[in-house]
Amino acid sequence: MATTTTGSRLPPGPRGHWFRGCLGDVQKRPLEFYRECQQQYGDFVRVPFFAGIQMYLLAHPDAIEHVLQKHHKNYRKPDFFPKLVGLLAGNGLFTSEGDFWLRQRRLMQPAFHRQHLERLVPAMTAAADAFVADHLRRPNETFDILPEMMKLSLRIAGNTLFSTDISADADEVGRAFRTAFEYVGYRMNFDPWTPLWWPNQRNREFKEAKRVLDRLVLRIIADRRRSENRPDDLLTLLLQAQDEDSGRGMTDQQLLDEVLTLLLAGHETVGASLAWTWGLLGDHRDIQEQAFDEIHAVLRGRTPTLADLPQLPLTRAIYDETLRLYPPAWGQPREAIAEDEIGGYTIPKKSVIMVSQWLVQRDERYWRRPHDFVPERFLTPDPQRPKFAYFPFGGGPRICIGQAFALMEAPLVMATILQRFRIIRATAGEIIPDPTFTLRPKHGVPIRLEPR
Repeated sequence: MATTTTGSRLPPGPRGHWFRGCLGDVQKRPLEFYRECQQQYGDFVRVPFFAGIQMYLLAHPDAIEHVLQKHHKNYRKPDFFPKLVGLLAGNGLFTSEGDFWLRQRRLMQPAFHRQHLERLVPAMTAAADAFVADHLRRPNETFDILPEMMKLSLRIAGNTLFSTDISADADEVGRAFRTAFEYVGYRMNFDPWTPLWWPNQRNREFKEAKRVLDRLVLRIIADRRRSENRPDDLLTLLLQAQDEDSGRGMTDQQLLDEVLTLLLAGHETVGASLAWTWGLLGDHRDIQEQAFDEIHAVLRGRTPTLADLPQLPLTRAIYDETLRLYPPAWGQPREAIAEDEIGGYTIPKKSVIMVSQWLVQRDERYWRRPHDFVPERFLTPDPQRPKFAYFPFGGGPRICIGQAFALMEAPLVMATILQRFRIIRATAGEIIPDPTFTLRPKHGVPIRLEPR
């Protein structure tokens, strides 16, 4: 339960414009602005949005643990978040709240148990092998790895979710997802008010993208319901799932929302994080060669299996470090249901809270050389480091249901590709992050794959 305060001590923060507050900075440069707020005001910052609306930025691991885990029942996703993300994902696990969310989470959880995920590994490595074969036919070609990783992760998501290779539709589906992501990001950051029915170009393009995605998923659901021989994949498990109390399964609409949610999270976040991984390895050839030595010693050219992953600690550490520096979900909004007190400060009822992976995972109090790529830090974890100094998948009851899936998929893809290619950055300089929705490389990551 939340702690009701007896006094009112609000956190410090910038004054902002008398009407617009700090909305312009939050919209146009949130990563830099939040970092400046923390540096100037500390771990608890009151940020004026506009017209008297306040946001509370929390950048201390204890405060984040308070919100996401210890007192999670007092914090929900603010209305604007499910309303806007729900335009794409409906009332799925990512956007739903309360009893409905809990029921859906319980229905879906068995699909993500390790014993089931193990059976999905061949689909993951087959997609990675296809990527390798494709690029062996055109070695040393310069290309942007970001859309390639999006296409690869989309193929894996399709194969593991519903045993269907949607790579043939990848261009159309990929365009639909990109259009939808850009739309939701724009609405969240710049225009939360315009209704979807308003006849402007953005709305028309989004509705067409949504139709493409809905049509694909509903067709697959209908085919699966008619099928007598159902494959052993996530969709079959979701179709078989029954509520413990009522015995009812999911409707087609619930399945659509959950499958779109899993497609969204499963390909967007992993695809973006793998693109960051290749960019970082391209800049750190010594670490890349150490990873190759580790992978080659274990695999000797064969396809990796789940049993190989414990023998590839550096490969996993490289991915963990990528998620530390460039977490796809770089911040999480919450709303206080009742008044609370955190760190001696009052959090008023209905306040919007922002907890930020971007800030705490780059904080020098918890990380040596916080802005440098140092994967070996994850080989010997620091027992003194607070739990919520690293939370790329969120935390508490709403921790990402696909965490184990992603932590299997990414190292398997990395091991498959690294043992066949050297990653060469085709351009110099810093890769700029784009925080519009998930944290993507803003201008892509041009690379060359040099066969070994």
